[in-house]
Amino acid sequence: MDENKSLIFQMNKVVGDLHVFKTKVHNYHWNLVGEHFFVVHPMLDCVMCEIDEQIDEVAERILMIGGRPFGSLEVYLKHTVLAEAETKAYTAEEAVTSMLADFRLLLSEFNIIMKLAEDLNDQETLGLMANIGAIYQKHIWMYGAWLTK
Repeated sequence: MDENKSLIFQMNKVVGDLHVFKTKVHNYHWNLVGEHFFVVHPMLDCVMCEIDEQIDEVAERILMIGGRPFGSLEVYLKHTVLAEAETKAYTAEEAVTSMLADFRLLLSEFNIIMKLAEDLNDQETLGLMANIGAIYQKHIWMYGAWLTK
């Protein structure tokens, strides 16, 4: 357990990050306005479903390696790298731009976990984070392409 302490802490930070991210995406989903509403609104539903699965996978992996996942909003907010989003109307461009920045931040957090997992020869955690990271890399590419004028 002691050898996994840093890994478990970093994974718990990601559990919090993902909860904050899902809340932000939900905020954009509810408050989306403008000409791209019918394209982006359903896309946000898919992102929220992905995040729910990722939260569960990371939390269950924490349990498998002897940890206990964070489970309070107070703790999530204390440890997240993400800033909360204001409750207001968002255009599709504003929402996607913000999500793109968050995907990049989260990917850097996943990379920290992958390095720790690699040092511990924890191939299962490494694989989990690489799989989620690949999804985020694809989102970064696609949303970046959508924002290109």
